[in-house]
Amino acid sequence: MAKVISRGYTDTPITGVSSLTFPRAILNFQKDFRVKSNNNGKEVILTNITSPIDRPENIRIAHTDIANIYGGTNVEPSVLSSTKRGVSVLAQVTEVLSVTDDANSDFRIDLPVSAHLVIKVPSSQYVTADTVQILVGRLLSSLFDSGATTTSRLEAILRGSLVPTEL
Repeated sequence: MAKVISRGYTDTPITGVSSLTFPRAILNFQKDFRVKSNNNGKEVILTNITSPIDRPENIRIAHTDIANIYGGTNVEPSVLSSTKRGVSVLAQVTEVLSVTDDANSDFRIDLPVSAHLVIKVPSSQYVTADTVQILVGRLLSSLFDSGATTTSRLEAILRGSLVPTEL
């Protein structure tokens, strides 16, 4: 008997939208990054050697074991897995944007920015990299209007307007 994963929701199709893409950076780890620190396989910080010393870009990847993945959830005890172990994965990018003015060489302001993503999943054979990729895709989609590739919802969120315009 085959095991089937059900996500528990059904996305209603949007007329005229068959698929969406999200551009990912093409990182060249071999050429552009070096290990800044490595904490015994629990956390690694990579630094981009192409970024200026006063405006570094760092990527942090961390892995933590979770004793009880069900902690803080409302999952019914009757449907718990026989193992409660899980993992948490953190991916973080920090960088400094620099704004200059080609008409005024004295103008420069630096703007520190960062983003991080935490993925918590059970240690289960049923949770695969493809499962997590779908989860991350849904997370990214939550920052955009339904079926849209424009940044208008992200612009609104940055201003504190959190509810999608469709609701």
